[in-house]
Amino acid sequence: MNDKQDKPKSMAEIAEMLGITTTSVSLALRNSTLISSRLRNQVQKVAEECGFKARTYRRRRSAAETGAQPEEKITVLYDPVDSDDPVAQQIMNSVMKRLTELKVPFELCSCGDLYENPLLVENSTGVIYHYSFRPWFGSILEGIPQVAIMHEEIDIGPWDSFKPNEAMAGKLAANYLVDRGFDRAILTWEHSLAYHAETHPRLEGFRRRMREAKAEFVELEYDRADDPQIYLEQLRTAIEAYGGRAGIFAFCDQVAYKVCHALNFAGYSRKPKELEVISCDNTYLIRELDPPVPAVDLHIAEIATRAVDGLLWRIANPGASWQDVMLKPELVVPEGRPRRKVRENASDARPPGRKAEADAVPRM
Repeated sequence: MNDKQDKPKSMAEIAEMLGITTTSVSLALRNSTLISSRLRNQVQKVAEECGFKARTYRRRRSAAETGAQPEEKITVLYDPVDSDDPVAQQIMNSVMKRLTELKVPFELCSCGDLYENPLLVENSTGVIYHYSFRPWFGSILEGIPQVAIMHEEIDIGPWDSFKPNEAMAGKLAANYLVDRGFDRAILTWEHSLAYHAETHPRLEGFRRRMREAKAEFVELEYDRADDPQIYLEQLRTAIEAYGGRAGIFAFCDQVAYKVCHALNFAGYSRKPKELEVISCDNTYLIRELDPPVPAVDLHIAEIATRAVDGLLWRIANPGASWQDVMLKPELVVPEGRPRRKVRENASDARPPGRKAEADAVPRM
């Protein structure tokens, strides 16, 4: 450390010297509470001894403040882990399609790359992401206009949020089963897909409606790392406990796909009003299932498209109040069953920078 040539000249070199990540160094130099005070002090001491000063993250100035229209470059955050997730795929495709339509320059940035190098978003006009966002990025994105799509970690923020009305989605699924005469049901989800399952709005919406209907239901949670045979036996046990007649609400299309194939493997036949599965998402994953599966359509593509428009509005209006915009889900019953589309009644809301539209409701 006495030789100037040995002094770190970047956050990456400080991180390497201390055996920590670049993100930790960045957070420490910005006095973030996301890391311990001991580590903050250690990093700041090394930086001071070396005469190192990190770049600051300035608040983006609006066109009104600068007197000129800034060049837009949006950062689209994603997580490669979600590459096989049909909902994440639809969100990303819709976001990029909308940005391309509007001729807005954008860059893709993986969560891993941002974690290693927070400076990747330093010159971004705005950031858009979905449930790939992680809590420790909160400090990194501070001061940058940002929009979250279908994100449940609402206590982090602040950000503009665009999502479906999850409680209504669960209620629509329950209504379908109740209307079909099911007084016994199975509610099932995969651990990593349902954030805080005990209070998740989609699951809670289903639970409340089933209790109102005085219907009995059992809950089955599984982990993708578990032995598939374990879940198969749990599913079989639940169905047999109900005498072979039950309605099954699968949290999302990935779960519905697993449930339908598990039923086939166990020798069960899905039959109307006897043993049915209803899903939530309405992506390509379940469209080839036979017999077809009814689903609560969350209008994922529309949510993502509106989120892009909302981000551009936020960039132009940085001082406006943060927005929570919810779109109404819709029950879609495939051909082969009576065709109907159902939307719950709810008051209208005004998305950022748009006229009031019939299928946006405020988050309460």
